[in-house]
Amino acid sequence: MTTTPPAGAAPARPVGMALPGIVIAVGMIGDTLLYAVLPLYHEQFGLSLAMVGVLLSLNRWIRLLANSAVAHLGERIGPHALMIAAALGSAVSTTLYGLVEDAAVQVFARILWGISYASLNLATLAYAVSDRANAGKRVGASRAAIGLVQAMSLVGGAWIVLELGPRHVFLIFGALTLVSFAAAIVLPRLPPEPVAKKGFKLPVPHRLEIWGFVMGFSGDGVFLLTLAFLMKDSITSVAAVMATAMLLALRWLVEVTTGPIGGWIGDRFGARRISILNAALLVSGFVLIAADHEVLGALMIVTTRGMFNTLIPVLVIERGHGTVLSSQASYSTWRDFGAAVGPLSAPWLFLNVPQTPLYLALSLALGAAAWFCLARR
Repeated sequence: MTTTPPAGAAPARPVGMALPGIVIAVGMIGDTLLYAVLPLYHEQFGLSLAMVGVLLSLNRWIRLLANSAVAHLGERIGPHALMIAAALGSAVSTTLYGLVEDAAVQVFARILWGISYASLNLATLAYAVSDRANAGKRVGASRAAIGLVQAMSLVGGAWIVLELGPRHVFLIFGALTLVSFAAAIVLPRLPPEPVAKKGFKLPVPHRLEIWGFVMGFSGDGVFLLTLAFLMKDSITSVAAVMATAMLLALRWLVEVTTGPIGGWIGDRFGARRISILNAALLVSGFVLIAADHEVLGALMIVTTRGMFNTLIPVLVIERGHGTVLSSQASYSTWRDFGAAVGPLSAPWLFLNVPQTPLYLALSLALGAAAWFCLARR
């Protein structure tokens, strides 16, 4: 899905990132809130805690396969069509979370969301890199828009949960997600990229993909699923769902404030040095939780993890082994693999492994991965 004009044609003016940012940001609000709500209120959805782990990982397993398939499809039909279909899928999946108390329906909703997010993510990247010289700034701007919407939806959604209940909030969010569908329809079109005749295949992991797997397992898997329980035991002044939502909102607010700056620095100086420092702080957060400083450790993890969402796309552009979309799909595939294994493992790990050795092991794995994948040239 390149945006290079045909030979002899005047260069097209880059598409602004406001509309693509709205599409993906609003489309994500249901999934974002689910991580704060489902672990604490799983009984009201008719689910066991083990099933919560399955559901929160299922969309990642789908994306594991869908990232490459969606990139292949997007190269044929263009990012505009991907955006429209994905926005509609987002609205349907979010509504289903609160509409039906049935595990099979929830499984379908998570599968639909996995495909939808893979499409939203890759199509948004295609719009961002339509201006290659400013790709970092444009990715940072889109991540900032996503962060602002997610932060507001987390805090607002937690308030709705406390007032109306955990299922009603997803019906309301499902209606709000139709804004994403409307924005996708009016998006300008980008030309599809010429497609090779060979089919797609699952990518071979390189060092950046290995980092994505370890960070996905630790930060997007085990940590996210256990965060609500860590806050439930550590913070008693506010409801656990609100404390969890506020911490997750902080992660997104980090992207609002650091996204454009991080993108600019990545464009000007390269993202490697900042990524190494950020990884060291991320590891420190896991060490703090292992030392029973849950709130401080969680604060450090959510802020540094938010910064990586801006830095990684720039690293992918710098280190990619193929086209921008195929390289991003390769990284996303392995990050999603880690984030899929993490929630499946987290319920058993949290119930059977003490907090200190669990988070110490995660910190050691992250530290080793950061040295091998980011620090080494």
